[in-house]
Amino acid sequence: MKFVFTLSLFVLCSASLVPHSDACGVAVTKAYSQNVLGTNVGYYVVFKNNSGKTIDGIQWKAKFYNNFNDYKGDRKGEWSSGNFISPVKTGGTIEDLEGVWVEGATKIVIEITRVHYTDESNCVQ
Repeated sequence: MKFVFTLSLFVLCSASLVPHSDACGVAVTKAYSQNVLGTNVGYYVVFKNNSGKTIDGIQWKAKFYNNFNDYKGDRKGEWSSGNFISPVKTGGTIEDLEGVWVEGATKIVIEITRVHYTDESNCVQ
C-alpha cells in the first residue's frame, strides 16, 4: 500500500496546450497525459457529441510531445458502446482512459479519425 501511495505522488497530469482536431460532429473537450517518472503511462480524454446523431463508436490517434514540442510518437485509441456502456446522444459526453507507454511525453494531442453512428453510418477523416 505504501508503494501505491508513493507512486501516486509521482503521477503528474498535464493539460495539452496544442489544439485537438474536432471531426464528424465530435469535439475533444479535455485531454490530459498521465506521467510517472518522465514516462507517459496513459491519458484521459473527453469527447462531446455535437452531431445530430447518436454515437456508438469513436476511433482516434493520440500524438505525444515533450515540453519542447518534440514529437515522441503516437498511439491509436478507440471507444465503443456495448453491454454496459450506452451509445451517446447529441449533447452527451464520452470519457475514456487509455494506458500507453511513451518515454519523455508530457503533452497529448487527439485527432479523431472515425466515428460510427447507431444508424450504421460512418464518418471517416
